[in-house]
Amino acid sequence: MDDPRDNMESRDGGQETAPPSGGIGPPSFAAIETPPLIGPVVFGFLVLAVAFFAYQILGGLISFLLFGLGAEGDIQGMRVVTVISQLLFLVLPALLLLGLQRWKVRDVLRLKMPRLLPLLSVIVAVIAMQYVVQAYVEVQQHVLRNYLLPDSLLPLLDEFEQLLEELYGKLLAMRSPTEALFVWVVVALTPGFCEEVLFRGTVQYSFERGMRVRWALLLNGVIFSLFHLNPVTFVPLTMLGVFFAVITWRSGSIGYAVVAHITNNTLAVVALYVFQSDTLLPAESAGATPSAGVLLISGGIGLLVFAASVALFWVLTADRETETLNAL
Repeated sequence: MDDPRDNMESRDGGQETAPPSGGIGPPSFAAIETPPLIGPVVFGFLVLAVAFFAYQILGGLISFLLFGLGAEGDIQGMRVVTVISQLLFLVLPALLLLGLQRWKVRDVLRLKMPRLLPLLSVIVAVIAMQYVVQAYVEVQQHVLRNYLLPDSLLPLLDEFEQLLEELYGKLLAMRSPTEALFVWVVVALTPGFCEEVLFRGTVQYSFERGMRVRWALLLNGVIFSLFHLNPVTFVPLTMLGVFFAVITWRSGSIGYAVVAHITNNTLAVVALYVFQSDTLLPAESAGATPSAGVLLISGGIGLLVFAASVALFWVLTADRETETLNAL
């Protein structure tokens, strides 16, 4: 039997009623007097289109006009523009367009304070997921280069990866603790807030109101990954996006996803600053390719810890007996 919360549209004259207090899963949609002007799913895609154009195209054009392609001499300027662009082109459209729907910002963003124990379980899950993702990426690279891609395309893959390495190598170069802190603000703190407001805030709220929850969460993760325009990391970013969406839906608070996102990006900053690498795997940190045994052990243990942490989070956020798995 389908969970009635899967149908976010009320059968009662377009008004919606909130579930009992203390509930879990979807947010408490407060009753509204006037129905929204745009269908929820269409509105979600509208917000994404505006944010994509503003951030990726307009923001990219502004960066190019200010710094050009090299940007050798003004890395700090690029970092400042990156922060400002995320605030102006991700958060602002996500909030301003809500005026079209007459939705309450508090409901859309699920502004509910996270609790300590579930929050700790989310942090452990994110750390464990790093090892799963890193093992997956290494396996993906091996399969792509040795089995899937023809030899004629390998130079293109090499050029793409080198371009990304050069770009992020300049942007994330850290020569002092002070510079590392600023880089952390640019690539961890700001995206953790801005991207979550967009994806787990406005977009997820819209999708949940217009489709079954399971598809809303999956679509949210897929679009989150596509938004980053990096086909090499499509699967790992989709995994992260779906995870962020699930914990937001389950808890009714965006705070868990914000902290999880910041934690995930913080680990990348720490790896770059401490190990001079983009991975926490020991062999990779030393400049070598991780062995199959290292990948198997680290990925397997990471997967077990991740599953246990998610299970603990699920239990800790079960504020009432109704089983929400059926809603998925």
